[in-house]
Amino acid sequence: MSTELASARDELSARLDATFRRAAGATAAPGVQAAVMHQGAVVWTGTHGLADVAARRPVADDTMFCLASFGKLVIAAAALRQAECGVLDLDAPLATYLGDEVPGTARVTTRMLVTQTAGYPDIYTTPELAPLLPHVAPGSTTPSSYDPDRPFTWAMVAPAFREPVAPGRSWAYSNAGYVLLARVLVRALGGEDAMQDACSAFIHRPVDSPPIPDDQLTLHRSVAAAALLARGYDPQPDGTFRDAYGAHHPSGVPTDLFGLPFGDGMFAGTALGAARFLDGLFVGAAFLHPESVGEMTTPTPASLADADLTRKAHGYGAGTMIEDVAGRRWHGHPGMYGGFSSNGATDLARGITVVVLANGTWLPSEEHPDRIETASESVWRALATACAQGEA
Repeated sequence: MSTELASARDELSARLDATFRRAAGATAAPGVQAAVMHQGAVVWTGTHGLADVAARRPVADDTMFCLASFGKLVIAAAALRQAECGVLDLDAPLATYLGDEVPGTARVTTRMLVTQTAGYPDIYTTPELAPLLPHVAPGSTTPSSYDPDRPFTWAMVAPAFREPVAPGRSWAYSNAGYVLLARVLVRALGGEDAMQDACSAFIHRPVDSPPIPDDQLTLHRSVAAAALLARGYDPQPDGTFRDAYGAHHPSGVPTDLFGLPFGDGMFAGTALGAARFLDGLFVGAAFLHPESVGEMTTPTPASLADADLTRKAHGYGAGTMIEDVAGRRWHGHPGMYGGFSSNGATDLARGITVVVLANGTWLPSEEHPDRIETASESVWRALATACAQGEA
């Protein structure tokens, strides 16, 4: 490395250190973890605060977080890989794989699921599913029967699906569509074990790149993952933090936190693991053919026509939010669930990837007081802006 390049890297690292200390210290989350990559190389990593407040356990580089809806990007890429292999036809009706398991399978395609144009209404507030979850839907008179150690199954989820609304004609963010995407992959690949094996093989073995280990990116609720997982928290108005699962006393990883059947949030991992996946996907061409990457990173006409989306982003591709920040265009996905928030995206033009994970949910944005900004998003924007101030 030349002296000039080394000096530029040192300057960027110092700028990221200062930015991270300031932004993470101001966020409403007990702990934060972040990573920055540039064209296959790890440029910088940072940790702040506590993974477990009661135990006073600090966030470390190997602390794992629920990735929440960031996982939509990962499973969308996995689906596109199966399409490349000829296992999945993106434009065939879902009935090809699901029969009549849920309504609308004759009118909806897998491509609609990954691009958020399928039109499936929310399933988590339905009478069939809401009582099984930690937080019963507002207004519900049915008490929760949630058990964090009881595995969720497809049979528990399927009755919550309703008829899709105008499939293929408009964009609408849908967790339900991604739960259904996981089910499509299960059926196309020959069962849950085969689907999990295929997804694990996909995310852990990028072409011509070092493997991403299971303790950096996983869909398995294992004993090993439980030992490394941070606790999730919801910030309270008095500045304290409520353990999102503390009242339920899970014996391990809560069964709704990640893994099947929750294709809308199926993964957990570290900031470095998520960054390595994004870098390999969007910069290193290590996971998909260029045509598939182009589909992920190109906003669909339906997403660009959605006024609510375009007020905060520049559209949505296949499992990928497209957003302009600090004068740069970034491709990635945010997430929030179970006391965790995530945000990761890549500046394709420069090959820079920034990922931030937090074990806290949201806080008001000073820049945009009329909208909610997650804990991870506020730190991510600060780091993305710091990266935009100079070449990595």
